[in-house]
Amino acid sequence: MRIEIFCDESLIILSDTRPSKKDVTELQLQFSGKKALKELLFDFERRSAAAILTIWSEDSFDLLKGTFFGLYEKVEAAGGIVFNEHEEMLFIHRNGKWDLPKGKVNGKDRKKAIKKSAEQHGKSGKDEPGEQVARIAALREVKEETGLKTLKITSGLPSTYHIYYAGDRKIIKHTRWFRMLGSTDDSLKPQVSEGIIIARWIPANSLGCVFIHTYASLKPLIKSVQENI
Repeated sequence: MRIEIFCDESLIILSDTRPSKKDVTELQLQFSGKKALKELLFDFERRSAAAILTIWSEDSFDLLKGTFFGLYEKVEAAGGIVFNEHEEMLFIHRNGKWDLPKGKVNGKDRKKAIKKSAEQHGKSGKDEPGEQVARIAALREVKEETGLKTLKITSGLPSTYHIYYAGDRKIIKHTRWFRMLGSTDDSLKPQVSEGIIIARWIPANSLGCVFIHTYASLKPLIKSVQENI
């Protein structure tokens, strides 16, 4: 198993196998406990240059994963890669970067998901259906940030993780992504209140500028979708 977590332009890889000679990265750590992990991450997160860190454990990967994520405050988010009837992809532009529409899961999303799950299964349980929550949040966020009204999810996509800071808080954002279908019949209206200045359909063969000016955490996701058009 392999989990990739981005920290600005740097990459942290959690792996359940020892890196091979072909996969040697600049920095490596065989997981041996929380103290060594915490010390290495403290130094790594403050590097000024982009780097790749591999942390691995063949025998205790679940413990590694739990310990790693336990060092951060977790935020759940959801978003979409939206295609129109011409197979163009929808991007937004904010903070000087091309981005994909996404946002944090909120309490209303959770309530709607619990209600919908209860209706479907004839129960009123308190368990939160994670996939349903993410779907509801993703549709809401894409509509709010782009102005689309006609929108549906066609499939799930790989999740992404990235680390960022809010004051003294160390946060890891887990974003669940969905492939969606929209329509050019809807007018695009960027959500200016969220700092979005452009919402635009871009042909798949014209993504060069997007890749130059987007986030490192989004590039593998966009490429994987682009290859399957």
